Amino acid sequence: MLEIYRSADAPHGPSKIDTIESGSWIRMIQPTEDEITYVCTTLSIPRDDIITLLDDEESPRIEHDDGRTLIIVDTPYVDDSTDPESRPAKTAGITSYTTVPSGFIVMQDTIITVSLRKNPVLQTFIDGKVKNFSTVKKTRFLLQFLYRNARLFIQHLRQIDDLTNTIEHTLYTATKNEELFEMLRISKSLVYMTTALKANEAVLEKLYRFPTPEVRMYEEDEDLLEDTIIENRQALEMAQTYSSTLGHIMDTCASIINNNVNSIMKLFTVVTILLTIPTMIASFLGMNVLIPDDLSQNPFAFPLLITGSLSISAVLLWLLFRKKII
Repeated sequence: MLEIYRSADAPHGPSKIDTIESGSWIRMIQPTEDEITYVCTTLSIPRDDIITLLDDEESPRIEHDDGRTLIIVDTPYVDDSTDPESRPAKTAGITSYTTVPSGFIVMQDTIITVSLRKNPVLQTFIDGKVKNFSTVKKTRFLLQFLYRNARLFIQHLRQIDDLTNTIEHTLYTATKNEELFEMLRISKSLVYMTTALKANEAVLEKLYRFPTPEVRMYEEDEDLLEDTIIENRQALEMAQTYSSTLGHIMDTCASIINNNVNSIMKLFTVVTILLTIPTMIASFLGMNVLIPDDLSQNPFAFPLLITGSLSISAVLLWLLFRKKII
């Protein structure tokens, strides 16, 4: 998909135009071959620049070459590749996250954004939710995106913290591995986010120390960039803290599951022992052996045997409680 926007001041969002003009924003989402050819031919840029930005494994970085600056950062996304119906009922609402590269090509007159899927941060610019947004001010546009991108990481990390607390409440009665699998899914999300935030931090630091001719820094822009670096560091610290905490919770979760299973097995063992006494007495007396006449002729023989068996089981149960076995 190829969309072209332009605005000098966009209180209600930029306007869509049909052709590439000076000061325009070219938005490319998984573009077709014809769309790539049109942009490359019109702006005289190498085709490889756009193809590189469409690689979902591309690492965040900055490159400057021949009047254009290529910037790649990672953006967090909700991972919708997992089938919710395959998850356990207690944790069916658990969401996992991933990151996808977001690419920028900044030129003297235009700015190009390239992504494999619809970028939630860029959508806020189109919806008019970003104040003082202008496609003409390329540096401000880029920094506003980076700031909101860092804020999106923080938002998702807080959601992950809430999800962790949700799973934690199910651990007290957990006897299966579903909770561990959900913890593993969240842990994987945190690994993706931590890696992405570290790489994004390197891009921000390089942009702060070595601005390119296409990304000119003014005083207000430097303040915004510093705020973005602070937000990114906060997100990174949150991700590292949550990842460490989750590791301890997963270890505790495994211990709790083992303890719960052991408690159940202990209960079954005690019940088996208590039932063994009456079963043994009934088995011995049911054999082809001589039984005293006083017992065989006694009309209360059966109740006496039942009472005696239960009494022995009761004494055994008392001993188990006294020894704190159960």
